[in-house]
Formats: sequence, C-alpha cells, structure tokens
Amino acid sequence: MNTQIENLRSKLNEDLLANQEIENPLERLTSDLKIIEQVITELREFVKADKLKDEQEEIDFFKNIKPEILALKLEAGLRYNLTINKPINTNEIQIKYYDEELKALQSFLRLNTYHYQYYKNGFKNLDALYFLRNAEPLPAPIAETPESDTEFSTPMSYLFAKFMAFEHIQYYILEQMAQLKYPDLNLQSKKTEGISELKWTGDSINLVELAYGLWLTGQLNNGNASLNQIVRWLETNFHVTIGIVQRRFSEIVRRKRLSLTKFIDQMRDSILKKIDSDNG
Repeated sequence: MNTQIENLRSKLNEDLLANQEIENPLERLTSDLKIIEQVITELREFVKADKLKDEQEEIDFFKNIKPEILALKLEAGLRYNLTINKPINTNEIQIKYYDEELKALQSFLRLNTYHYQYYKNGFKNLDALYFLRNAEPLPAPIAETPESDTEFSTPMSYLFAKFMAFEHIQYYILEQMAQLKYPDLNLQSKKTEGISELKWTGDSINLVELAYGLWLTGQLNNGNASLNQIVRWLETNFHVTIGIVQRRFSEIVRRKRLSLTKFIDQMRDSILKKIDSDNG
C-alpha cells in the first residue's frame, strides 16, 4: 500500500481512538466527522493528482481503501442516532428498540443481497465494472444513488462503504443488547476496572495472522466463531483497526522474502528459546 495512504489511515485510527474518551455524543460525533472529512479530503487530492499507478491499484482503492474510510463516517452517524434515540425506559423496552434497529439494517442488506453477496464473499469477477471510474454501466441496478463526484467515486464504492458500516453497527447493537440482557457481565467487567487496558502496539498485520490462526484451528466458541467475529473482538479489545481482513490477508499472501507466517514463526521461535533457556 502507498506509504502516504498508510500514514493517513494510521493517524486516523489514533485520533478516533482518542475520541472515545469524549462522553458527550454530539461532541464526539462532531470531532469524529471533522477528523474523517480531513482524511477524505486528502485522499481525494491524492487520487486527483493521478497517483494511482494502474487499474489494479484503482480497483483496490475504490473497493477497499476509500469505502473503509467512508464507512467510519457513516458508522459515526449511525452510532450517534442510536444513542440519542434510545428510549429512557426499562431494559426490555431498550432491547426491543435495538432489535428493531437491527432488523432495519438487515432489511437494507437483504434489499441489496446481490451486491452484498459479492462484497461478503470477496468476489472479483466484476471489479472492473464496479471499481473503475471509466467503467461501463452496471449489469444489475443498485438501490443506492452513486456519489456525484465521478473523479473520486465508482458505481459501487459508496455501497461497499455502507455494507462495512452496517456490519460494524450490527456488532455494536449486539453488544448493547448483551449488556442489557446479561447485566452480570457488566458487574464482572467492573471488577477488572483497576486492571490497565491493553492496547495493541505491534503491526496490525500480525493480528491478521492471529485472527486467521484462531479461526482456522477453531479455538473460539467450539469452532463456531466466524472470522469477522474474531476480528471485531480483537479490534475492540486491543483498540486497533484491522480493516477488511480478507484484503489484509492478501498482504500476507504477497510476502516474498519473508515467511508467510512471520509473526507466528516469531512467537514459536521465542517460546522455543524460552524453553531452551529455562532448561539450560
């Protein structure tokens, strides 16, 4: 990935993480949107300066990079609306509220099921139509109106951003519902408040290795945890943004001089070294 874009993403993640300390929902939304809009502006300038080298880089940008940033903007708005519209009432009423919001999100995904399956399954056969700015008309219509800025958008980049945002918000809603349904879990978390939070400070690509390792070997929920569930859990608990895990995994596949499982190999070597040292 281009170093300039990677630096923008890294700084964005740090700033949004810092904003989690803001308690007032409107203040947090305003700050989040300001930060994200600045990054979107810089990305627009990057693209309009013709810094995308070829069609494959253009597809990657409009299929993965731009939607990932735009999804953060959509997600911030959705989270704010959920917060301010939550009824002040019993847990049962609040659970019903979240359940109705969840159904609305799922209804949108069903409405766009053809394109959502393309996104969900990581298909590539129509990428040239969906994510190139000079593409031919789409073979199947979309419910969403594409963005008007044709120099900085493609037919499907905005819809992919909505898919990402809606998936993230669904996890957020499920977390809120779990807290209401199982208050004992909240009491358990309070018992650990004195324990310092852990933040992932290594390369995020290493978490991708870890996520795939946990998923493929069935270590969580008796092997029933999905890859996306594992990734979201790692992001939430380690305060890091991995992004689209399938695309990040392709970075691992493209490794040449390094081991394909560099991080896991490092862990193995360190454990073996520790064993040798203790037995020495």
